[in-house]
Amino acid sequence: MFSPLACQSDQFSIPKEVCYLNSAYMGPLPNAVLEAGHAALNLRACPTAIQSQDFFTPAERVRERCAKLVHADAESVALISTAAYGIATVAKNVKFSPGQNIVILAEQFPSNVYTWRNLRNQGVSIRTVARPALNQSWSEALIAAIDINTALVAIETAHWTDGTLFDVPSIGLAAHQVGAWMLVDGTQTVGAHPFDFATANIDALIVHSYKSMLCNYGLGFAVFSARMRDASPLEESWLLRKGSEDFSRLVDYQDEYAPGMRRFDTSTRANPSLIMMLDKSCELLSDWQAERIRAYTIDIARDFVEAAQNKGYNIEEESKRAGNIFGIRPPAGTDLDAIRLKLAEQKIYLSVRGSAIRVSPHVYNNREDFSRLAHALDLN
Repeated sequence: MFSPLACQSDQFSIPKEVCYLNSAYMGPLPNAVLEAGHAALNLRACPTAIQSQDFFTPAERVRERCAKLVHADAESVALISTAAYGIATVAKNVKFSPGQNIVILAEQFPSNVYTWRNLRNQGVSIRTVARPALNQSWSEALIAAIDINTALVAIETAHWTDGTLFDVPSIGLAAHQVGAWMLVDGTQTVGAHPFDFATANIDALIVHSYKSMLCNYGLGFAVFSARMRDASPLEESWLLRKGSEDFSRLVDYQDEYAPGMRRFDTSTRANPSLIMMLDKSCELLSDWQAERIRAYTIDIARDFVEAAQNKGYNIEEESKRAGNIFGIRPPAGTDLDAIRLKLAEQKIYLSVRGSAIRVSPHVYNNREDFSRLAHALDLN
């Protein structure tokens, strides 16, 4: 059993008057992450101290840290620029045939939709699984949508609009039983919610770091299964070839890639500010631990959730949603955007996504933040 996590607000520079419940939009930078970025920029201003190993050593340290966050082997980790980059890498290497289908979620995040829609001109259909009725399982509906013609299943660890959790191992097993690929976008939850790649039955976990991982835009990571071992990368960078650490021999061109999944790395992993910020972010998240973050975010929101439910708001029960992102659905006819604007006037920040007001706390929030939200929504 882990020890409870305390509020970490002192590690951020969020003004006291601001109630920021919107990490699913963009996670604020911890002070230590910001300082790492500043130090890297200062180094870059006069690059005489930057050595050839600096193109590689920080990336290898971050690869290890990212793997640890999701219980994966570091050799299966690639450093990617965006979620769309990682998804496109998979799409390039899956062989699709006319008559096959791709199973996705209704109202899924666009990066995990547009890539698959482009395959329709190859005769591949998109099978969108709608949110089921109340008290019915979305995961079971996904499994029921998978058949022998399914080439790939592309979902999220938790739905980005309201935090609904999916039974990834069971869905992945169903996909693999028919030979389909299984891709999961973990951008909204990794670092703040437990995930075990080793038992997930998936072929690709795609994670951008600027939301739940509290880092900068432009560098995240992917974890790939053995199905991607001999696949082709999106870019043919010199940085990702065998022996590229020896700058004096870069003109001795190599056809062989660097080992593991490094061939899928983005060249921007060599950007000092991006890689050093991600390094510090991973370090903090490892110290806080995803299990403790989930328990903390669930706990500080519990009284608010009960009050909202008593006022007729529909909120998924704790065990079926992520702790760091959940949706509240007010009574029918409520103007959601009007609520969002009213809250922003009081410096309470959250988002409207689909039919839900999306609330996304993190380690810098506390019960007082939810008391402010409850008061602003007249739930008291």
